[in-house]
Amino acid sequence: MDSHRKIKQILFLSFAFLTLQNANAQTNPEQENQLSVSLQLRPKAELRSGAFRPLSKGEEPAALISQRSRLNVNYQYKNLLTVKVSPQIVTVWGQEPLTQGAKLNNGVALFEAWAKLNLSKNTTLQIGRQVISLDDERFFGELDWAQGGRSHDAISLHVQKEKFAFKAFAAFNQNYAQLYGSNSSNPAGNLFSSASAANYKTMQTLWAKFNLDDKNSISLLANNLGFQNAATALDNAKVYYAQTIGANYFHTGKDWKFNLSAYTQFGKNAIGVKTSGYMLAIYADRKLNKKWNIGLGTDYLSGNDVGVANQKNKIFTPYFATGHKFYGHMDYFYAGNGHSGTGLVDIYLNLQHKANDKWNFGLTIHQFLSPNKIKDINKDYASNLGEEFDFNFGYTLHKYAKLTGGYSAYANTSSLNFIKNVNQPNNLQHWFWLSLNINPNIFNLKF
Repeated sequence: MDSHRKIKQILFLSFAFLTLQNANAQTNPEQENQLSVSLQLRPKAELRSGAFRPLSKGEEPAALISQRSRLNVNYQYKNLLTVKVSPQIVTVWGQEPLTQGAKLNNGVALFEAWAKLNLSKNTTLQIGRQVISLDDERFFGELDWAQGGRSHDAISLHVQKEKFAFKAFAAFNQNYAQLYGSNSSNPAGNLFSSASAANYKTMQTLWAKFNLDDKNSISLLANNLGFQNAATALDNAKVYYAQTIGANYFHTGKDWKFNLSAYTQFGKNAIGVKTSGYMLAIYADRKLNKKWNIGLGTDYLSGNDVGVANQKNKIFTPYFATGHKFYGHMDYFYAGNGHSGTGLVDIYLNLQHKANDKWNFGLTIHQFLSPNKIKDINKDYASNLGEEFDFNFGYTLHKYAKLTGGYSAYANTSSLNFIKNVNQPNNLQHWFWLSLNINPNIFNLKF
């Protein structure tokens, strides 16, 4: 049975349930249950003539159409229980044969599958596969740009009051498919492998936000990650722990928005190297009128010298950030292809224009620099890592459909080419994309 047939069955059962419960609701005045179902189809076309890394001379650009197909089912019982299940399929057009047969792996995945219990008026407990999105997503983000998104298998505690919010997350991961023959009843062995799995074995996070007034707030974050990467079930791989502590200040006024972030990272990274890194970020946004906004920001992420023996590892790793949002749409840094751990200084100018209720436009210009030395055997490279130009637009067809797209260009330098180990690339790289987001609400039911 193919994955698309499964989606059809889910929809059919949902509509059948709706019909039955609608009849019951007419005879039951006490409606304690709520059920809502929505659907998202998001095809996205891309021409990658230099996305993720510069293309070398002679390399042909990648061109593809990918699609997210996601079903969102939400259920609530009084104000005591909430359940959400979001099965999804991420496909590339043409990757499936036109006539589909039975397959061992049908590609269906769960983006979210969690239950939330209301412990009191202000406190909830959530367990299952869930999104962790905190602050402006500089460290924990949903990564919605990626067709698969990002979610965690975790348990979390949420406290929400008028001027205070608190969240605690914990996770313990295993990869039995990699190490123990997919035997979920495995009687012995506690090793973890990150191959085709989560990138951490354990995770604990504390987050708190304090609203100083209606315009100003401060948030604090403390995160502990445990890494283990066993090659076999008989390995003696150790667990290494890395800690990240951060603080954020946000101001949201009528005409001005401002945020300041500071993070420090220590402990050992995923391969057991002692680490001491940090990140600083500042951004200010000014509303010029009803249609125009202008913003200016700088991010500084520590790193190591390249081509030089480093006494300490100073790389700051934004493990779960939505990097696409901050460090250029072409994802040259902290996503996809790496940049030799040299750290990053990102100075950027952002323009936003809302032409009317249907059209909006954005333009961001980045200047990327290395805060560290870049050396080859016989050459010292400059700190300039290039400039990126990101243009995007959005057009709202109606409340259930929106067209988005954009064009990005990257002017690379010899320093960038060296840290990305690219041979004789063109000096200017390009990326085009176009996406249609269809997100209808199928029904809402109280019974």
